[in-house]
Amino acid sequence: MKNATKYLALAGALSALLFSQANATINFAFNTVHTGGTPGGSAPWATMTITNIVGGVQITLTNSATNPTGQFIGELELLFNTLPTGSDFTGDPFVSSMGLGSHTDAGLTFNVEVDFVNAPPSARLLPGNSSTFTLFGVSESDFAGQNDSAMVHIQSIPSGGSSKVIAPEPGSLIAIGTGLASLLGLRRRRK
Repeated sequence: MKNATKYLALAGALSALLFSQANATINFAFNTVHTGGTPGGSAPWATMTITNIVGGVQITLTNSATNPTGQFIGELELLFNTLPTGSDFTGDPFVSSMGLGSHTDAGLTFNVEVDFVNAPPSARLLPGNSSTFTLFGVSESDFAGQNDSAMVHIQSIPSGGSSKVIAPEPGSLIAIGTGLASLLGLRRRRK
């Protein structure tokens, strides 16, 4: 009976962890240069959240307020395990177009391409600004979640040209792995 109670407690804790992570927002910090020069300011140069909503996910991309004036985000690339069925960026002043389908950029494969306004300069996704849009037919659990699953193009960097910056594996995916490992270790230690 005592072992059954322990297993029920362990199963409950594991279920709570999985449920809380399944409903959590995934947070990203774009802080690793993939190609090009190093952006001005300190890393992370951009942040992003993916949050489940009814029928899809809401994505918010923010250009860091500590970036130099004029440094802007020109493009966002994402990789989902399932191709989104549609998108909505109406009401967002920064998105100019969105493409859904497999493509390669800087040697990496993606299936969502978000292009941001480039002109006039005052309409760009500049430091401190955020863009919010929706993808349909996917959830946050469909996001591939590897180190090369999200990339931003940062333009007008101090050294000239642009930089393609990736976000290492998001914190919530690491938390799931750490939590599961801890629970399994606890179970083994009690045997």
